[in-house]
Amino acid sequence: MNNSIAIIGGGPVGAIFALLNESIASKIVLLESNSQTHTKSDKRALALSNGSKFILEKIDIWKDLEDRLTPIKTIHTSQKGTFGRSLMEAEEIEQEALGYIISYGDLVSVLQKKISNSKHIEALYDSELISSISKENKQNLIFKCKSIEKSLNCDLLVLADGGGSEITGIDITRTNKSFEHSALVTHVETDIPHSNVAYERFTNAGPMALLPNLNGQYSLVWTGPKYEITRLSQLNKSEFLRALQQHFGDRVGTFTLSEKIITFPLWQSFISKYPKKNIAIIGNSAQTMHPVAGQGLNTGIRDALILSDCIKKDVNLDLKLMVNNFNQMRKKETKNILRFTDSLVTLFSNDFVGVNKIRGMALSFLDLIPPVKKRFLKKMSYGK
Repeated sequence: MNNSIAIIGGGPVGAIFALLNESIASKIVLLESNSQTHTKSDKRALALSNGSKFILEKIDIWKDLEDRLTPIKTIHTSQKGTFGRSLMEAEEIEQEALGYIISYGDLVSVLQKKISNSKHIEALYDSELISSISKENKQNLIFKCKSIEKSLNCDLLVLADGGGSEITGIDITRTNKSFEHSALVTHVETDIPHSNVAYERFTNAGPMALLPNLNGQYSLVWTGPKYEITRLSQLNKSEFLRALQQHFGDRVGTFTLSEKIITFPLWQSFISKYPKKNIAIIGNSAQTMHPVAGQGLNTGIRDALILSDCIKKDVNLDLKLMVNNFNQMRKKETKNILRFTDSLVTLFSNDFVGVNKIRGMALSFLDLIPPVKKRFLKKMSYGK
């Protein structure tokens, strides 16, 4: 492929896409609006599926991540105050783990190091795209790099910046849906080792997940109505730990510590109208989903792989046609993932009369019928 690629967004999805294509593109330029060290200490937990592990092995960085990963061997799912629980084991799908937990900062640091050693990728930090204009089958980009305006031409423009920015010359229509819920994330410790078990717990204050992390800690993700999450985030540490203990119970022992709390609103978004140009959109720029199934990042990484495969397969194809083919391929899978996530949100984020009983039956159903359970596990682990 003798074409050049510009990627907007140097987070995990954009960086992975760059590395997947470094051997086939004539030039790859990666524009990231933040500084190179901005996310170095970011401890937000990311869940990597086995499908994502395969892709990270493909770009030869998995071995560099191994000492920063926490494998999930077991997932224990239950709900407060009622019957029904499900226990999922990695051996049921003949894998070493059901997934892996890594901090955002650790993943990005390893990706940045790999990119810095590449002769085919130029990463420009503190760089923000201002406009993109089509001209002679190319995209003419105007961007600011450390406050200095610059220009760049590319054959293929890939948006992987999370979809939050408006860019002159690029017309995208998104369909958005608010869940009227927020998420609270922090790190917590208990007086019992986590033993690589992840917990999903459904309470009247919203679903919560405890994900095993390094140094014996858990990453806590607690979602629920905005007003409830706001109330929880405003408690002092001892009050918060008491509330957490009350809602989660003593299955993991006594909660002894919590770190800084971060909250953010939850919504769903997908593209309903794509730009009819040589512009591809991947990751959260293409779709944003509720974190209840842990599929957001993994779907974005799969976007990166499939777009890369489309480029390699159709090296002599018109890029606009190639992008259109990619969009059609991803529409169906994205729709299925969003529908899957939506169904989990509906079932597991409501506390109406009778829903608890249905949840309990659903959890028991998974344990009692192995083929259904195995299919569910593969869906969670590979996203398809």
